[in-house]
Amino acid sequence: MILSHINDIAAVCAGHGIKTAVISPGSRSAPLTLAFDQHPGIDVKVIGDERSAAFIALGIAQQQRKTVVLICTSGSAVYNYAPAIAEAYYQEIPLMVLSADRPPEWTNQYDGQTIQQSGIFGKHVKGTYDLPVDVSHKDAMWHSNRTINEAINLSESAPHGPVHINVPLREPFYPGMGEKITFGQVRLIRQVDSAQTITENRWQELVQLWGAYQKRLIVIGQSEMDADLSKSLNSLAVKTGTPVITDIISNQQSLPDAIVNQDAILQSGRLEALARFSPELLITVGKSLISKNLKLFLRKFPPKSHWHIHHSDRINDTLQNLTHWVQIPANAFFSRLEKSVNSSVTSNFTNNWQATDGEAGSIVSKFIENTDFGEFQACYYCLKALPDNSQLHLANSMAVRYANLIGLKDKKNVMVFANRGTSGIDGSNGTAVGATLAQQSLVTLLTGDMAFFYDRNAFWHNYNLSNLRIILLNNHGGGIFRMINGPTNQPSYEKLFETEQPLNAENTAKDHGFEYYSCNDLDELKTHLKNFYTTGEKPKILEVFSDSKENARIMKSFKEMFTS
Repeated sequence: MILSHINDIAAVCAGHGIKTAVISPGSRSAPLTLAFDQHPGIDVKVIGDERSAAFIALGIAQQQRKTVVLICTSGSAVYNYAPAIAEAYYQEIPLMVLSADRPPEWTNQYDGQTIQQSGIFGKHVKGTYDLPVDVSHKDAMWHSNRTINEAINLSESAPHGPVHINVPLREPFYPGMGEKITFGQVRLIRQVDSAQTITENRWQELVQLWGAYQKRLIVIGQSEMDADLSKSLNSLAVKTGTPVITDIISNQQSLPDAIVNQDAILQSGRLEALARFSPELLITVGKSLISKNLKLFLRKFPPKSHWHIHHSDRINDTLQNLTHWVQIPANAFFSRLEKSVNSSVTSNFTNNWQATDGEAGSIVSKFIENTDFGEFQACYYCLKALPDNSQLHLANSMAVRYANLIGLKDKKNVMVFANRGTSGIDGSNGTAVGATLAQQSLVTLLTGDMAFFYDRNAFWHNYNLSNLRIILLNNHGGGIFRMINGPTNQPSYEKLFETEQPLNAENTAKDHGFEYYSCNDLDELKTHLKNFYTTGEKPKILEVFSDSKENARIMKSFKEMFTS
């Protein structure tokens, strides 16, 4: 039996410009999967593991900057989307979950694959909807059409984010003999965004506040690469002598005078000595910051005024000193500010920041080049080998922290991504795979062993990943817990925290058709890096083995250089 309201879902999605649907096989969801697969405007990817499928969809949406549809069958399959949905919510990435379900009267009746799916993602979606189970009345068809339009518009309105539509379906699920799936004209309800502006009176208040302070600081959190934003930021920084601090995930490290070594400079032991670096006016942009040291510093020495520039539906006050919430695009804000304020002579405040940053950068490079081999040194040389005009995906735990300490100051057009919405290890493979499937540039994933092995099902499909490179830091356990206060003092540290594991990636590479390289020292690493980024028909894994205790010793020595 053909379900016309289900076919219309695919047509409405295509009409709104949605290009991709990621599907995990199931029977209850067959009407949805068949409709999307046969629509000529939708590219369907089939991924067997729902948890990996959701992160792959997140990676695709991250690249397309457009809603990607996720489709699964009923029951626990839906719950497997939850980690990626939470990540998409906090990273503000548009996804639309279509979960097939049994009719509502069968919930809690011990029927197979039947759980309470309505509202299953709680507060981690922007909206949750239930389609009508019976659509014989024209009002039900109107309701279904309106719901799909509303969900898509909500997903793509600022801030972007995931939505969930639960779709109860009765049998039969499959077209009968001779029946064909067709797509007719559907109603599209398009949202017309209103321009976000600041009134002249309010703007002049901000300009006057700017002029009242001498020690101004701009901090950029996780953001997409944006050439216009880079241009306006640099113009303002040059004109007014304002230092700009950039995390590696800000995608603004290419700014000529960006402060990039803040994580090394602001070691906790030196906070009191660094009080002279605290700003009077702080302007923050974007989402999360990697550097805990920077966050602790700005909380300990709060500015007199803190403006956060971000179009959102909730106040982001992670530094606990917010005074102004400015909801306009960052580029528009800095471009207008640069035109509204007077030129300034570079102050001692700026000179101190830039001089200290330069000194710290030299110390970081010399330390890494001369230390013993381990993860830190391996990351340094791997990032130096990273091709321009490529992508870098960073797994959580130590990979993203090493990269933030090392930086990409000398790289051109390298886009950086990391799942810092929830900062989990569970989907870094999948997000990188999604990016690989969505565009043609080279994608490098820098990851640890726990994150890599946790998400191996991201490779369990038949799609070409020849532009994917994975650098795997394998210390056979959760090495980050040796580097933070607390865990190592516990008598059951190795049992409860480090989670020792004996695996290597060679068999995973064979299972999924990857080229495989491994190394145990710097000479082997440099040799393999010569071939690692050459083009080929297969993806590649470079596994770097190291000792967890040695890595912790090296990091302790590094930190002591900035705390003594």
